[in-house]
Amino acid sequence: MSYFMGGVMRKHMVRTLGVAGALCLTLTSAQVGSASTVDGLQREMDKVLASTAGGVQISRNEIAWGEGEAILSFPLPGERKAPPSSPAAQRLQAKVADLPAGTKENASALAEDDSSCPTEVFGNDWYCFYQYKDYGGRRLQWNGPHTKTVYFSAYTFNDMASSWSNKGGFTIRVNGRTRAGDDSSCSSLQWTELAHSRSPSVTLDNMADCFTAT
Repeated sequence: MSYFMGGVMRKHMVRTLGVAGALCLTLTSAQVGSASTVDGLQREMDKVLASTAGGVQISRNEIAWGEGEAILSFPLPGERKAPPSSPAAQRLQAKVADLPAGTKENASALAEDDSSCPTEVFGNDWYCFYQYKDYGGRRLQWNGPHTKTVYFSAYTFNDMASSWSNKGGFTIRVNGRTRAGDDSSCSSLQWTELAHSRSPSVTLDNMADCFTAT
């Protein structure tokens, strides 16, 4: 009787452990699948961080340099475009533009176009470059003048720009290299951005390597 009951109990325990094990495997698979989605974006960001100097990850999909002087935003998983600036990025944007802490994006102004480049509320001088046409892919943005040449290679963005948005009052001159891989040869004019203008595509696609903003 005791042996029989023990056998029943053992069989019951085996079945229970089997079900629990299957459930664990199911949960683990789901978690791994979710982690893969997350890690895909993180791997991209880690690659940029490892290949550049001074970058800091400030949110799920953004890297900042110079405490917000330049910010690189990535599309979230499943999205084609980088979203508008996160709260973390907006705090840096307010600081760079010398605005009160807590200044936020002007949603109605941001909705006037689909570039998601920061609005005039953050100093009226933000300008953005995009990985793909129609403001798709990664968005790399700056605030302020740059009389000295800024090289896209410092942000792993060289030979990548396919569209742009200039929300500010600067004239931006974008150049390309005349010798592959040599930033010192970045002197071939690709396009000029006038104040308060934008372009969903460029003729010289994936040819931009540096710029000035004056």
